[in-house]
Amino acid sequence: MTHFDIVPLDPGDTAQVRARLAVMEAIDAHDHVGTRPLNPAHVIASILVSRGDSRGERWIAVCDGRVLGHLDLALPLLDNAHAVYFELGVHPDERRRGVGSALLRHLEERAVEEGRSAISTWLPMPGGGAPGISAVGPAWAVGKGYTMSLGCAIRAVDLDTVDESALDRLWDQASAKAADFDIVPFTGLPPERIIDGIAYLHGRMYTDMPLGEWDLQEAAIDRERIRGWADMRRLRGELHLHAAAVRKETGEVAGFTEIVIEAGAEEHCHQGDTIVDPRFRGHRLGTLLKIANQRAVRRWRPKMRYVWTGNAVSNEHMIAINESVGYRLVCHENVYQKKLS
Repeated sequence: MTHFDIVPLDPGDTAQVRARLAVMEAIDAHDHVGTRPLNPAHVIASILVSRGDSRGERWIAVCDGRVLGHLDLALPLLDNAHAVYFELGVHPDERRRGVGSALLRHLEERAVEEGRSAISTWLPMPGGGAPGISAVGPAWAVGKGYTMSLGCAIRAVDLDTVDESALDRLWDQASAKAADFDIVPFTGLPPERIIDGIAYLHGRMYTDMPLGEWDLQEAAIDRERIRGWADMRRLRGELHLHAAAVRKETGEVAGFTEIVIEAGAEEHCHQGDTIVDPRFRGHRLGTLLKIANQRAVRRWRPKMRYVWTGNAVSNEHMIAINESVGYRLVCHENVYQKKLS
């Protein structure tokens, strides 16, 4: 077993930050071949600008000045305060020396100290479009007492190959069922007239989406939380594209979708939340929202090529919408969870 210390990352130590980033890039190249690549600019921006509704901790395993591995914790503050979400990785050249196990013990000790009872992480599995993904991480987690609590699938759409004429036909078909609604595009902070409706639907994401055995509890999202998220993204240099469906007669927000383009991202961006209020389902709003926002990506970033999204494998309705607008399966990425007594 290699001797090493587990210490907090010092954001002011440029060499240490770069060494941690180099470890993350090595892990990405070794374990995640074929998935959305790590964006170094986003990693650095996230260290400097954190979320206001969650406290982050970043730990590194260090031996003689070398960074061997990293552990990132997110501890929600305003809801789901029973939970800890984490990412753990060890440089491929430093594995089988006890580094990962020590980082995991440190995580669980910190969870107990913070009074948290549920620990979760997301781990990819090989898929048809990404056979080079390592399956070691999930097997290792199961061996450490974690259980697969929610099965998810990762899909990507290649904007260079989308059949735009097929999207036009989909748009016309869906629009015929959505005459009572406007599709409202916006970037960043939602307009004042719909911000409360957007906040309400973000909160519904915690209970409406399939959860399997994952211990994710209800959240109360308000306009101040939405403002905080928008400000965080502005400071990180992220472009946040939205499309909202608004009922013409009442001004109610019936649904929305979002895509985030990180600073420094040239080819890859990712889908955030998509939801339609149950009261307004059956009007093909999800299809209209997806098409509108997908096309907005190319208007804002003409060379952007891939949009990535994830869905619970049981969410057949949303998966069907995604596939209709061009998404194709790349791999699976499941939630692994451990409950602490």
